[in-house]
Amino acid sequence: MIDWDTIDTVLLDMDGTLLDLHFDNYFWQQLLPRLYAEKHQISEEESSAHLHGQFSSGQGTLEWYCLDHWSSRLDMDIPALKREIQHMVSLRPYAIEFLTWLHDSHRDVVMVTNAHRKTLDIKMDQVDITHWFDRVVV
Repeated sequence: MIDWDTIDTVLLDMDGTLLDLHFDNYFWQQLLPRLYAEKHQISEEESSAHLHGQFSSGQGTLEWYCLDHWSSRLDMDIPALKREIQHMVSLRPYAIEFLTWLHDSHRDVVMVTNAHRKTLDIKMDQVDITHWFDRVVV
């Protein structure tokens, strides 16, 4: 059990902690492979295999999280494509209730994310939770 009386600062990740991962999973695993297949006139299976190889090669590096990197590498406007489906961004159950409780507890609450700034902006345009945080670290 967490002894909340001993905690004065709470660091929270965004994706998967506060926001549901459906938006990201759909974008990278379904939408992008379909659009890439259409652009290059290949099957979705070929597209998925190609993209999986691309994604695997840089995983764990900072540029792997950079939308500008993927836009350049794939010759597709990744931020614009994400904007087209930003309505799919949603909060995890009880995220607001938890953030409200943290806010009311007068703790220092910080969102820490490795998301690209453009991704953060897209998501916060849909479900702006930044006002619940004392700081956002990108």
